[in-house]
Amino acid sequence: MHQLMAAAVEKAIKEIRHIQKNARGANDAARPRWPLIVLRSPKGWTGPKEVDGLKIEGTFRAHQVPLIVDAAHPNHVALLESWMKSYKAEELFDEKGCLIPELADLAPKGDRRMGANPHANGGMLLRDLCMPDFRLHAVNVPSPGAVDAQDTLVLGKFLRDVVTQNQHNFRIFGPDETLSNLLGAVF
Repeated sequence: MHQLMAAAVEKAIKEIRHIQKNARGANDAARPRWPLIVLRSPKGWTGPKEVDGLKIEGTFRAHQVPLIVDAAHPNHVALLESWMKSYKAEELFDEKGCLIPELADLAPKGDRRMGANPHANGGMLLRDLCMPDFRLHAVNVPSPGAVDAQDTLVLGKFLRDVVTQNQHNFRIFGPDETLSNLLGAVF
């Protein structure tokens, strides 16, 4: 798959460069048809294929939390460990947990970064958000392990309040991931 994707990206880049060369060299202002890559892959492709005898990859279950790790599911710890190790983080990060230089150097610099682009993050239309008091959403943890809470469920309630207080300048976008990321309280 990596080789197929690399070939598709290379082909798209060549087409983009041809379009740019034609526009700049021939002063062609015609609106081009930019290349587009559509990747179709099964949902849950890189996760566990099956959990508790139920198929995950390519099914509706991949749109949910694919495996729950808690006291009621102790055998899921090994599944989660195997899944996470399959990403081979040791090849991507150094012993201090920093991204290896070869990969860090691939990231865009300056205003080429998505978050620094003047058209992103509201651009010139940027307005401060009215933020709810985060303390209202705090989980009191008197001692380690004393509370059973889930961070994303708490975050969902906080984001619900952010949306309520900023209906004209704050949006959450995640067409099929909002519920699976346990942020359903925003609805």
